[in-house]
Amino acid sequence: MNKRVLVTGASGYLGSHVCKTLKQDGWTVHGYDTKHTMNHYIDIMTYGDIRDRIRLDSLFSCFQFDLVIHLAARIEAGISVKEPTDFYDVNTGGTCALVNAMNKVGLKDIIFASTAAVYKAKDTPIKETDEKTYNSPYGHSKLMAEQVIEKSKMNYAMFRFFNLTGADPDGEFGEEHEPETHLIPRLILNIDGGFELNGDDYDTKDGTCIRDYVHVSDVAEAILSAANYLSSGGKSEIFNLGIGHGYTIKEVIEELERVSGKKIEYKINPRREGDAASLMADISKAQNVLKYTPKYDLTSIINTAYEWHTNDEKETTRT
Repeated sequence: MNKRVLVTGASGYLGSHVCKTLKQDGWTVHGYDTKHTMNHYIDIMTYGDIRDRIRLDSLFSCFQFDLVIHLAARIEAGISVKEPTDFYDVNTGGTCALVNAMNKVGLKDIIFASTAAVYKAKDTPIKETDEKTYNSPYGHSKLMAEQVIEKSKMNYAMFRFFNLTGADPDGEFGEEHEPETHLIPRLILNIDGGFELNGDDYDTKDGTCIRDYVHVSDVAEAILSAANYLSSGGKSEIFNLGIGHGYTIKEVIEELERVSGKKIEYKINPRREGDAASLMADISKAQNVLKYTPKYDLTSIINTAYEWHTNDEKETTRT
């Protein structure tokens, strides 16, 4: 009998890729989101807010699940500084509502999408045990959600994602947020002018922030590995997910120029509040426990993203 998984945030960027990967592995996929989707890898779709306790209780009373993958969240770090209470409400409060609903039916296995924004920045790759700090309401709301899951004695795999990016190599799904705050899609969307770089006075080799960029398909595969890990009795763990080294923003710009064949003009603004100078992942734990091996480097990440964004047919596959 196929295992059944509930994916919150199933209509989103990561959710779309995760649903595809799980379905191709034989899982029965049930999606939950506020946003409409045409994703044909989802067997059943329920529309609702992650904070809606009545809706969640009804969902868990009608369907039996073996696992929950919790991706639903507000993710814009810069906006969280201006709208902090909404981020705590959705990211922390929504996780409380979900965990309470799971506990009512005795469901304990959960995979949670957290963030590298919980860490204190450092120049070397960050381990899961390294110091946490307050960077923004976004990062703090995710750290509090981690604690909700941990203190509720769930069986969990929690991923602290670094910079998730790229597009489905088959061209089905790509990165598109409203508003768009992530570097690579912002660069592509403003490739002919209008890109604004936030800060070039950081203590890095060219003055711009260093980030660890990981392809969304590698992340989806890691989540699948974690699903199988938990279903086979694996103990609760927290994992970093990136590729293990970083690139400056100017290096990303140069690589996109090479891929696109275009010269990118940009304006330099002051630093954005909440941005750390350097964030890179130590991925050894995910490699050892989940056998995680990222397949995509920066060139292939930018190639897939650029192909998706410049594909005239992508309107039929956008999420």
